[in-house]
Amino acid sequence: MIICLGDSHASVFSRKEKIISQWPKKDYKLFSKIKPIRIGPATAYNLEKKINLLNKILNRTFYPRNSYVLFCFGEVDIRAHLLKQSRLQNKSVEFLVEECVDRYISTINKVSPYRRIRKGVFAPIASWSEMKPYDGPSFGTNLERNKVTEAFNNYLEKKCTENNLVFVSIFEDMLNEDGTTNEIFLDDFGTGIHLNQKSMPLIMKKLYKNGIA
Repeated sequence: MIICLGDSHASVFSRKEKIISQWPKKDYKLFSKIKPIRIGPATAYNLEKKINLLNKILNRTFYPRNSYVLFCFGEVDIRAHLLKQSRLQNKSVEFLVEECVDRYISTINKVSPYRRIRKGVFAPIASWSEMKPYDGPSFGTNLERNKVTEAFNNYLEKKCTENNLVFVSIFEDMLNEDGTTNEIFLDDFGTGIHLNQKSMPLIMKKLYKNGIA
């Protein structure tokens, strides 16, 4: 069993074209093999403030032995904060990316529900495309944000390896040849920043490759 625990980007694991309800509402069946759980707005940088909530959710969710939890955070940091803070703080994006990922991994390691669970991350996806206009918080061009995502995911994969966490990503599969986002994978049911169900075959392929599906 896989529990995808995240912000609204966990919605793709529902296998439906929608944004799932926020916990404690549940959009999955008791014995579902994949359980998406949306905790509400959250950043990877400040996820430590949600540790009690994450433990509470897992303690109230049924899962058998050897189940995985995939943490799904980071897109908000990349889209709305890292480039902005780089300019405001006059610090390199690379420095802020590593700081953010280090805090994210530290939080994941601190999550400790009553029943043992194996852990991994579903890496941030390619950023929204100008082909699907988005008027929410966002900084930089699509290409700039994708370059930040690439740096974020490369460092995230490195830290996952060091911490024995499964790393799952379809980021590179979502890119056009010029590094921009192929909008075919982005939703038409919400704000255009989430994955649609055309991405699920890619996700399942990566889950099988990692031996967790």
